[in-house]
Amino acid sequence: MYSGIWMYAWDLADESADRVMGWAADAGLQALQIAGSYHAGWFIHPHNPRHRAFMAPDGCVYFHPDITRYRQTVLKPRVAPVCQNIDWMREAGKRLDKFGLKLVSWTVCTHNTRLGLLHPDCTVHNCFGDSYPHALCPANNNVRRYISALCADLAHNYPMHAIQLESPGFLGLQHGHHHERDLTMLTSLEVALMDLCFCNSCMRFAEAKHIDAARVKAEVRELLNAGMAAAPYRPASLPATIAEAETKINQLASYRAMRKEIEDSLIIEIRLAMNPSSAELWLLGPYSKQIENSIDVYCNGVYGLKASEVHTAVEAERRKTPSSRLLYTGVRLGLNSVRDEAELTDIVENIAGAGGDGVMFYNYSESPMKTLEWIKPTLAHINRK
Repeated sequence: MYSGIWMYAWDLADESADRVMGWAADAGLQALQIAGSYHAGWFIHPHNPRHRAFMAPDGCVYFHPDITRYRQTVLKPRVAPVCQNIDWMREAGKRLDKFGLKLVSWTVCTHNTRLGLLHPDCTVHNCFGDSYPHALCPANNNVRRYISALCADLAHNYPMHAIQLESPGFLGLQHGHHHERDLTMLTSLEVALMDLCFCNSCMRFAEAKHIDAARVKAEVRELLNAGMAAAPYRPASLPATIAEAETKINQLASYRAMRKEIEDSLIIEIRLAMNPSSAELWLLGPYSKQIENSIDVYCNGVYGLKASEVHTAVEAERRKTPSSRLLYTGVRLGLNSVRDEAELTDIVENIAGAGGDGVMFYNYSESPMKTLEWIKPTLAHINRK
Protein backbone atom coordinates (compact mmCIF):
# COMPACT_ATOMS: atom_id res chain seq x y z
CA MET A 1 0.00 0.00 0.00
CA TYR A 2 1.40 3.39 -1.01
CA SER A 3 2.01 5.92 1.77
CA GLY A 4 3.07 9.55 1.48
CA ILE A 5 2.91 12.81 3.39
CA TRP A 6 2.23 16.33 2.17
CA MET A 7 4.79 18.92 3.22
CA TYR A 8 6.53 22.15 2.23
CA ALA A 9 10.00 23.45 1.45
CA TRP A 10 10.07 25.37 4.72
CA ASP A 11 9.96 22.06 6.62
CA LEU A 12 13.24 21.06 5.00
CA ALA A 13 14.74 24.53 5.45
CA ASP A 14 13.73 24.98 9.10
CA GLU A 15 14.15 21.44 10.44
CA SER A 16 16.86 20.29 7.96
CA ALA A 17 16.27 18.01 4.98
CA ASP A 18 18.16 15.11 6.55
CA ARG A 19 16.15 15.24 9.76
CA VAL A 20 12.74 15.43 8.05
CA MET A 21 13.53 12.82 5.43
CA GLY A 22 15.05 10.56 8.07
CA TRP A 23 11.87 10.88 10.12
CA ALA A 24 9.73 10.04 7.07
CA ALA A 25 11.80 6.95 6.25
CA ASP A 26 11.72 5.78 9.86
CA ALA A 27 7.93 6.23 9.95
CA GLY A 28 7.63 3.81 7.03
CA LEU A 29 6.49 6.41 4.51
CA GLN A 30 7.32 5.85 0.86
CA ALA A 31 7.14 9.40 -0.49
CA LEU A 32 7.35 13.10 0.26
CA GLN A 33 4.62 15.11 -1.47
CA ILE A 34 6.31 18.52 -1.42
CA ALA A 35 4.46 21.62 -2.62
CA GLY A 36 5.97 22.63 -5.97
CA SER A 37 3.61 25.59 -6.29
CA TYR A 38 1.30 26.93 -3.62
CA HIS A 39 -1.08 29.71 -2.62
CA ALA A 40 -1.03 32.01 0.41
CA GLY A 41 -2.00 30.80 3.83
CA TRP A 42 -1.85 31.81 7.49
CA PHE A 43 -0.68 28.72 9.35
CA ILE A 44 0.07 27.47 12.84
CA HIS A 45 3.20 25.29 12.81
CA PRO A 46 3.27 23.52 16.20
CA HIS A 47 6.72 21.89 15.93
CA ASN A 48 8.67 24.28 13.68
CA PRO A 49 11.87 25.40 15.47
CA ARG A 50 11.92 28.87 13.87
CA HIS A 51 8.31 30.07 14.06
CA ARG A 52 4.85 29.03 15.23
CA ALA A 53 2.67 31.36 13.11
CA PHE A 54 3.53 31.71 9.43
CA MET A 55 2.15 33.52 6.39
CA ALA A 56 3.05 31.74 3.17
CA PRO A 57 3.65 34.04 0.18
CA ASP A 58 1.02 33.93 -2.52
CA GLY A 59 1.31 32.18 -5.85
CA CYS A 60 4.96 31.14 -5.60
CA VAL A 61 6.89 28.11 -6.80
CA TYR A 62 9.16 26.11 -4.50
CA PHE A 63 11.88 25.11 -6.95
CA HIS A 64 14.17 26.86 -9.43
CA PRO A 65 12.23 27.03 -12.71
CA ASP A 66 13.76 26.78 -16.16
CA ILE A 67 12.50 30.16 -17.36
CA THR A 68 12.89 29.20 -21.02
CA ARG A 69 9.86 26.94 -20.62
CA TYR A 70 7.62 29.96 -19.95
CA ARG A 71 8.35 31.94 -23.11
CA GLN A 72 4.91 31.31 -24.60
CA THR A 73 2.93 32.79 -21.72
CA VAL A 74 2.78 36.20 -20.08
CA LEU A 75 2.46 34.40 -16.74
CA LYS A 76 5.85 33.86 -15.11
CA PRO A 77 6.77 31.86 -11.99
CA ARG A 78 8.14 33.60 -8.90
CA VAL A 79 10.39 31.63 -6.58
CA ALA A 80 9.30 31.66 -2.93
CA PRO A 81 11.72 33.42 -0.57
CA VAL A 82 12.56 30.18 1.24
CA CYS A 83 13.87 28.68 -2.02
CA GLN A 84 15.63 31.66 -3.58
CA ASN A 85 19.09 30.72 -2.29
CA ILE A 86 18.60 26.97 -1.92
CA ASP A 87 16.46 24.82 -4.22
CA TRP A 88 14.88 22.59 -1.59
CA MET A 89 13.15 20.45 -4.19
CA ARG A 90 16.60 19.73 -5.61
CA GLU A 91 18.00 19.05 -2.14
CA ALA A 92 15.23 16.55 -1.45
CA GLY A 93 15.90 14.91 -4.81
CA LYS A 94 19.59 14.44 -3.94
CA ARG A 95 18.68 12.49 -0.79
CA LEU A 96 16.05 10.11 -2.20
CA ASP A 97 18.38 7.11 -2.51
CA LYS A 98 19.89 7.74 0.93
CA PHE A 99 16.49 7.51 2.62
CA GLY A 100 14.68 5.21 0.19
CA LEU A 101 11.98 7.75 -0.57
CA LYS A 102 10.12 8.94 -3.67
CA LEU A 103 9.50 12.58 -4.60
CA VAL A 104 6.09 13.94 -5.59
CA SER A 105 5.38 17.55 -6.49
CA TRP A 106 2.10 18.72 -4.95
CA THR A 107 1.27 21.26 -7.64
CA VAL A 108 -1.42 23.91 -7.20
CA CYS A 109 -2.62 25.06 -10.62
CA THR A 110 -5.30 27.76 -11.08
CA HIS A 111 -5.36 28.98 -7.46
CA ASN A 112 -2.97 31.94 -7.69
CA THR A 113 -3.90 35.40 -6.41
CA ARG A 114 -0.48 36.88 -7.22
CA LEU A 115 -0.80 36.09 -10.91
CA GLY A 116 -4.51 36.93 -10.91
CA LEU A 117 -3.85 40.46 -9.62
CA LEU A 118 -1.05 40.96 -12.14
CA HIS A 119 -3.09 39.56 -15.04
CA PRO A 120 -6.84 40.06 -14.40
CA ASP A 121 -7.55 39.18 -18.03
CA CYS A 122 -6.43 35.62 -17.16
CA THR A 123 -8.91 35.18 -14.29
CA VAL A 124 -12.46 33.97 -13.87
CA HIS A 125 -15.02 36.73 -14.55
CA ASN A 126 -18.60 36.41 -13.34
CA CYS A 127 -21.69 37.47 -15.26
CA PHE A 128 -21.28 41.05 -13.96
CA GLY A 129 -17.74 41.25 -15.32
CA ASP A 130 -16.05 41.08 -11.90
CA SER A 131 -12.64 39.40 -11.79
CA TYR A 132 -11.90 36.76 -9.15
CA PRO A 133 -8.21 37.44 -8.52
CA HIS A 134 -7.57 34.11 -6.79
CA ALA A 135 -8.93 32.11 -9.73
CA LEU A 136 -6.99 31.77 -12.97
CA CYS A 137 -9.33 30.62 -15.73
CA PRO A 138 -8.45 27.21 -17.23
CA ALA A 139 -9.95 28.25 -20.57
CA ASN A 140 -7.40 31.05 -20.99
CA ASN A 141 -4.52 30.02 -23.26
CA ASN A 142 -1.91 31.88 -21.20
CA VAL A 143 -3.06 30.05 -18.10
CA ARG A 144 -3.01 26.70 -19.88
CA ARG A 145 0.50 27.30 -21.23
CA TYR A 146 1.75 28.38 -17.81
CA ILE A 147 0.37 25.36 -15.95
CA SER A 148 1.57 22.94 -18.63
CA ALA A 149 5.05 24.51 -18.54
CA LEU A 150 5.09 24.34 -14.73
CA CYS A 151 4.31 20.62 -14.68
CA ALA A 152 6.71 19.84 -17.53
CA ASP A 153 9.46 21.81 -15.79
CA LEU A 154 9.10 19.76 -12.61
CA ALA A 155 8.74 16.46 -14.47
CA HIS A 156 11.80 16.93 -16.69
CA ASN A 157 14.23 18.73 -14.38
CA TYR A 158 13.72 16.89 -11.08
CA PRO A 159 13.72 13.19 -10.11
CA MET A 160 9.94 13.16 -9.82
CA HIS A 161 7.95 10.04 -9.16
CA ALA A 162 4.78 12.02 -9.86
CA ILE A 163 3.18 15.42 -10.37
CA GLN A 164 0.08 15.68 -8.20
CA LEU A 165 -2.42 18.23 -9.53
CA GLU A 166 -4.52 20.32 -7.19
CA SER A 167 -7.19 22.72 -8.55
CA PRO A 168 -6.50 22.29 -12.27
CA GLY A 169 -10.02 23.54 -13.01
CA PHE A 170 -12.44 26.37 -12.31
CA LEU A 171 -12.47 28.07 -8.92
CA GLY A 172 -15.46 30.08 -7.83
CA LEU A 173 -16.57 33.06 -5.79
CA GLN A 174 -15.82 31.80 -2.29
CA HIS A 175 -12.15 31.70 -1.44
CA GLY A 176 -11.47 32.73 2.14
CA HIS A 177 -9.95 36.14 1.51
CA HIS A 178 -9.19 38.32 4.51
CA HIS A 179 -12.48 39.89 5.67
CA GLU A 180 -14.47 38.08 2.98
CA ARG A 181 -18.12 39.16 3.41
CA ASP A 182 -21.61 38.34 2.17
CA LEU A 183 -24.34 40.15 4.08
CA THR A 184 -26.78 39.24 1.30
CA MET A 185 -26.47 35.58 2.34
CA LEU A 186 -26.40 34.24 -1.19
CA THR A 187 -28.26 30.97 -1.64
CA SER A 188 -26.43 27.86 -2.81
CA LEU A 189 -27.93 28.39 -6.26
CA GLU A 190 -26.78 32.01 -6.37
CA VAL A 191 -23.27 30.99 -5.37
CA ALA A 192 -23.26 28.39 -8.14
CA LEU A 193 -24.32 31.01 -10.67
CA MET A 194 -21.76 33.50 -9.36
CA ASP A 195 -19.14 30.77 -9.83
CA LEU A 196 -19.76 30.62 -13.58
CA CYS A 197 -17.02 32.21 -15.68
CA PHE A 198 -17.93 34.46 -18.62
CA CYS A 199 -14.44 35.71 -19.48
CA ASN A 200 -13.54 36.23 -23.13
CA SER A 201 -11.87 32.80 -23.33
CA CYS A 202 -14.94 31.00 -21.97
CA MET A 203 -17.24 32.99 -24.24
CA ARG A 204 -15.19 32.04 -27.30
CA PHE A 205 -15.10 28.40 -26.24
CA ALA A 206 -18.90 28.41 -25.83
CA GLU A 207 -19.49 30.02 -29.20
CA ALA A 208 -17.35 27.34 -30.83
CA LYS A 209 -19.71 24.81 -29.23
CA HIS A 210 -22.71 26.69 -30.68
CA ILE A 211 -23.79 27.94 -27.27
CA ASP A 212 -25.30 31.42 -27.14
CA ALA A 213 -22.96 32.52 -24.33
CA ALA A 214 -24.11 36.14 -24.38
CA ARG A 215 -27.69 35.09 -23.78
CA VAL A 216 -26.74 32.65 -21.00
CA LYS A 217 -24.69 35.40 -19.35
CA ALA A 218 -27.55 37.91 -19.56
CA GLU A 219 -30.13 35.51 -18.16
CA VAL A 220 -27.85 34.42 -15.30
CA ARG A 221 -27.27 38.09 -14.48
CA GLU A 222 -31.01 38.77 -14.59
CA LEU A 223 -31.73 35.90 -12.20
CA LEU A 224 -29.04 37.02 -9.77
CA ASN A 225 -30.21 40.63 -9.90
CA ALA A 226 -33.75 39.52 -9.05
CA GLY A 227 -32.54 37.57 -6.03
CA MET A 228 -30.29 40.36 -4.77
CA ALA A 229 -33.03 42.95 -5.20
CA ALA A 230 -35.41 40.85 -3.09
CA ALA A 231 -32.85 39.95 -0.39
CA PRO A 232 -33.04 38.99 2.42
CA TYR A 233 -36.10 37.22 0.95
CA ARG A 234 -36.39 35.31 -2.31
CA PRO A 235 -39.55 35.29 -4.46
CA ALA A 236 -41.15 31.89 -4.86
CA SER A 237 -41.06 32.46 -8.62
CA LEU A 238 -37.26 32.22 -8.66
CA PRO A 239 -35.63 28.78 -9.09
CA ALA A 240 -34.23 27.27 -5.90
CA THR A 241 -31.81 24.74 -7.39
CA ILE A 242 -29.40 24.59 -10.29
CA ALA A 243 -31.63 21.94 -11.92
CA GLU A 244 -34.57 24.37 -11.81
CA ALA A 245 -32.38 27.17 -13.18
CA GLU A 246 -31.40 24.98 -16.11
CA THR A 247 -35.07 24.60 -17.05
CA LYS A 248 -35.49 28.40 -17.05
CA ILE A 249 -32.24 29.46 -18.73
CA ASN A 250 -31.80 28.05 -22.20
CA GLN A 251 -28.40 26.33 -22.72
CA LEU A 252 -27.30 26.83 -19.11
CA ALA A 253 -26.85 23.06 -18.80
CA SER A 254 -24.71 23.03 -21.94
CA TYR A 255 -22.65 25.93 -20.66
CA ARG A 256 -21.98 24.17 -17.36
CA ALA A 257 -21.10 20.90 -19.13
CA MET A 258 -18.66 22.84 -21.32
CA ARG A 259 -16.66 23.73 -18.23
CA LYS A 260 -15.82 20.06 -17.61
CA GLU A 261 -14.59 19.77 -21.20
CA ILE A 262 -12.28 22.73 -20.62
CA GLU A 263 -10.88 21.20 -17.42
CA ASP A 264 -10.38 17.77 -19.00
CA SER A 265 -8.64 19.20 -22.06
CA LEU A 266 -6.22 21.11 -19.82
CA ILE A 267 -5.26 17.92 -18.01
CA ILE A 268 -4.64 16.20 -21.34
CA GLU A 269 -2.39 19.12 -22.38
CA ILE A 270 -0.46 18.85 -19.11
CA ARG A 271 0.16 15.14 -19.70
CA LEU A 272 1.38 15.81 -23.23
CA ALA A 273 3.71 18.57 -21.99
CA MET A 274 5.20 16.18 -19.41
CA ASN A 275 6.02 13.53 -22.03
CA PRO A 276 8.41 11.81 -22.41
CA SER A 277 9.30 12.06 -18.72
CA SER A 278 8.79 9.02 -16.50
CA ALA A 279 6.83 11.02 -13.92
CA GLU A 280 3.29 9.86 -13.24
CA LEU A 281 0.38 12.31 -13.26
CA TRP A 282 -1.93 12.25 -10.23
CA LEU A 283 -5.18 14.13 -9.84
CA LEU A 284 -6.73 15.40 -6.63
CA GLY A 285 -10.20 14.88 -7.99
CA PRO A 286 -12.68 12.36 -9.37
CA TYR A 287 -12.32 10.00 -12.29
CA SER A 288 -13.38 11.16 -15.73
CA LYS A 289 -13.51 8.97 -18.83
CA GLN A 290 -12.09 11.76 -20.99
CA ILE A 291 -8.82 11.88 -19.03
CA GLU A 292 -8.47 8.18 -18.22
CA ASN A 293 -5.39 7.78 -20.43
CA SER A 294 -3.73 10.87 -18.94
CA ILE A 295 -4.07 10.14 -15.21
CA ASP A 296 -2.18 7.39 -13.40
CA VAL A 297 -3.53 7.91 -9.87
CA TYR A 298 -6.76 9.48 -8.62
CA CYS A 299 -6.69 11.01 -5.15
CA ASN A 300 -9.66 11.62 -2.87
CA GLY A 301 -9.95 12.83 0.70
CA VAL A 302 -11.78 11.58 3.79
CA TYR A 303 -11.08 14.57 6.01
CA GLY A 304 -13.11 14.53 9.21
CA LEU A 305 -14.86 11.21 8.48
CA LYS A 306 -15.11 8.41 11.01
CA ALA A 307 -13.68 5.01 10.17
CA SER A 308 -17.02 3.51 9.12
CA GLU A 309 -17.74 6.53 6.94
CA VAL A 310 -14.27 6.26 5.41
CA HIS A 311 -15.01 2.75 4.17
CA THR A 312 -18.23 3.92 2.48
CA ALA A 313 -16.56 6.96 0.87
CA VAL A 314 -13.55 5.06 -0.49
CA GLU A 315 -15.69 2.16 -1.68
CA ALA A 316 -17.89 4.58 -3.63
CA GLU A 317 -14.86 6.27 -5.19
CA ARG A 318 -13.30 2.92 -6.02
CA ARG A 319 -16.45 1.86 -7.89
CA LYS A 320 -16.19 4.98 -10.06
CA THR A 321 -12.47 4.52 -10.75
CA PRO A 322 -11.43 1.85 -13.28
CA SER A 323 -9.37 -1.06 -11.96
CA SER A 324 -6.52 0.00 -14.25
CA ARG A 325 -6.05 3.17 -12.18
CA LEU A 326 -4.87 3.51 -8.60
CA LEU A 327 -6.81 5.34 -5.90
CA TYR A 328 -4.97 7.08 -3.05
CA THR A 329 -6.84 8.62 -0.13
CA GLY A 330 -5.90 11.67 1.93
CA VAL A 331 -6.29 11.61 5.73
CA ARG A 332 -6.08 14.82 7.77
CA LEU A 333 -4.28 14.50 11.08
CA GLY A 334 -5.15 17.89 12.59
CA LEU A 335 -8.42 19.72 13.34
CA ASN A 336 -9.54 16.84 15.58
CA SER A 337 -9.97 14.64 12.52
CA VAL A 338 -8.23 11.73 14.25
CA ARG A 339 -8.46 11.28 18.03
CA ASP A 340 -5.72 8.74 18.64
CA GLU A 341 -3.42 6.12 17.13
CA ALA A 342 -6.11 3.43 17.23
CA GLU A 343 -8.51 5.56 15.21
CA LEU A 344 -5.85 6.37 12.61
CA THR A 345 -5.10 2.66 12.25
CA ASP A 346 -8.82 1.95 11.89
CA ILE A 347 -9.17 4.63 9.21
CA VAL A 348 -6.24 3.32 7.16
CA GLU A 349 -7.51 -0.25 7.53
CA ASN A 350 -10.86 0.88 6.15
CA ILE A 351 -9.17 2.60 3.21
CA ALA A 352 -7.40 -0.65 2.34
CA GLY A 353 -10.50 -2.72 2.99
CA ALA A 354 -12.61 -0.57 0.69
CA GLY A 355 -10.20 -1.04 -2.22
CA GLY A 356 -7.96 1.96 -1.73
CA ASP A 357 -4.41 1.57 -3.00
CA GLY A 358 -2.66 4.13 -0.82
CA VAL A 359 -2.86 6.67 1.99
CA MET A 360 -1.62 10.27 2.06
CA PHE A 361 -1.25 12.14 5.35
CA TYR A 362 -2.08 15.87 5.58
CA ASN A 363 0.28 17.46 6.50
CA TYR A 364 3.72 17.57 8.15
CA SER A 365 3.88 21.33 8.80
CA GLU A 366 0.55 21.83 10.52
CA SER A 367 -0.03 18.53 12.31
CA PRO A 368 0.95 18.29 15.99
CA MET A 369 3.99 16.05 16.43
CA LYS A 370 1.99 13.64 18.57
CA THR A 371 -0.37 12.93 15.66
CA LEU A 372 2.56 12.53 13.27
CA GLU A 373 3.99 9.91 15.63
CA TRP A 374 0.87 7.80 15.07
CA ILE A 375 1.87 7.23 11.43
CA LYS A 376 4.71 4.78 12.19
CA PRO A 377 2.71 2.25 14.23
CA THR A 378 -0.24 2.59 11.85
CA LEU A 379 1.84 1.74 8.79
CA ALA A 380 3.65 -1.04 10.65
CA HIS A 381 0.28 -2.58 11.56
CA ILE A 382 -1.02 -2.31 7.98
CA ASN A 383 2.16 -3.77 6.49
CA ARG A 384 2.01 -6.78 8.83
CA LYS A 385 -1.44 -7.73 7.58
